[in-house]
Amino acid sequence: MKNKLILMALLLTCVFIGCEDDDYDAPNSLSDIGWYTSLLRAEEFNIGINDYISFSDLSQGTLDHTWTISQGSYFLEGPIKRNDTLYDQYITDTISLKSTNKTIHVLFKKSGLQEINLYNTFKDSVTFKGVKGITDVVLPSKRIEDRWVIDTTFVVDVYDTIVPAMRIEQHGVVVPHESILDTIYVEAGDNIQLFDLTTIGRPNTWSWKIGDQYSNGQESTMVLKKLGTFVGQFTASRTGQNIPGDFETYKIPAIFKVIPSSQPFIIAGKIKELKDETLQVPFNGEFTSFENKEQFFTVKVNDVVFPVASVSINSDDATILDLVLQDPIYRPDIITVTLEPDSGLESTDTRTPVPFTDSPVEMHNVNLWDDNIYGFEDNAESWITSDGPGGTYSTEQASKGSYSMKLTSDDGWSRISSENFPVVVEGGKTYTISWKVWVDPATTVNSFGPWFYFSGGNQQFWTSLKDVPRGEWVTMSRDYDVANTGPTYFAFRINKTSVLYLDEVHIVETEIRP
Repeated sequence: MKNKLILMALLLTCVFIGCEDDDYDAPNSLSDIGWYTSLLRAEEFNIGINDYISFSDLSQGTLDHTWTISQGSYFLEGPIKRNDTLYDQYITDTISLKSTNKTIHVLFKKSGLQEINLYNTFKDSVTFKGVKGITDVVLPSKRIEDRWVIDTTFVVDVYDTIVPAMRIEQHGVVVPHESILDTIYVEAGDNIQLFDLTTIGRPNTWSWKIGDQYSNGQESTMVLKKLGTFVGQFTASRTGQNIPGDFETYKIPAIFKVIPSSQPFIIAGKIKELKDETLQVPFNGEFTSFENKEQFFTVKVNDVVFPVASVSINSDDATILDLVLQDPIYRPDIITVTLEPDSGLESTDTRTPVPFTDSPVEMHNVNLWDDNIYGFEDNAESWITSDGPGGTYSTEQASKGSYSMKLTSDDGWSRISSENFPVVVEGGKTYTISWKVWVDPATTVNSFGPWFYFSGGNQQFWTSLKDVPRGEWVTMSRDYDVANTGPTYFAFRINKTSVLYLDEVHIVETEIRP
């Protein structure tokens, strides 16, 4: 029965064992097994279509030797020039699938899994042993009649050239794009949906472009804001370790025509504070240029009106207005923004913004710890579990994103710790540590112990769960004065019968309005 060594490339100095007959004493009758490929140490045989691989049989003492290739593959005869990219000129025979040459060069002109078989016979038993660091496969010869046979097949995964295919939808309805006579009309501020339908070439990265807007992903939603006529393109590409790279760009024949919107010109999304205290107000369309509109915006900070120093169009996104106040603001502040009527502001498609009143501002609240790690979206398995069942990466509950940490205790203590992911805090400053917790209704314990570990000591914040609502996310926080500069991390510890879900663990330097 054939032994298949799937996707394996071995070094020239392969390790092999030759077994001797009792009367063996002549060095020139040694039977050895070994081979070599031009992919050297590659653990997988992955190659692009219309490319080739060299295979060399290094065995000694063979009685018979044959290479067999599959349909769609061809033997090449060298020397092949280093700079050549087209190899059909070196094909020796378009019919033969067998060769008795010690070294063969095989051109692959058919995509998918292609087989290269090596069949050798020997007088004595031989065994191929895998090379350390590459493969642990052991292949012994098999006795057939009066000979010992090595019958092995290498499997090469041949990647085809990418042929991009796509679909465009508006509000779930497919729109034609295949003809230069097609025009896709989009109202300013509206979106279109783009879908990759590529079936040839196995791409793993994608990019979309319409006018000067870009987007990534196998599926993408693009919001078109600027009036005008634009062309688009779609690029499907393949990249990664040990796979042949490729890309192909499809220029979309249809044109995209962005027309004035029939929808009201309104605030779109949350108003957010930036690190530099700028307030960004997003709308569903682009603004035309303006001056001196500060008097039409009322900003309240803790119910007190603060003067607006400037209002301007964001330099990177004309759908956003940047508001700067005359006086400083602080993280605990509660801020609202009002746009008064008759502001004279206008969108590029001639719409007037709809006034709004007391829209809340989401304050800038940078997390010194990594949001993905401390939000359990990435590397959650690297949190250290100890003292009982500990924590498990969970999709059952999440306050943000798709994941949280489920912390379980049956009777004794259970603990998780982020000591693999410390950050440095400064001595002499106060920090606010917060987290979100979802308490399972079956939990009987009345408190649990978050721990803050820092240079020179640690602090446990015993936290009551007695009055915490069950079955919903609750935010908890503590302030702590750090004495020494150094690395810090966080831990959670519970006991008795408890099931908690934890998410969005956060630390930031505390701000207090003077």
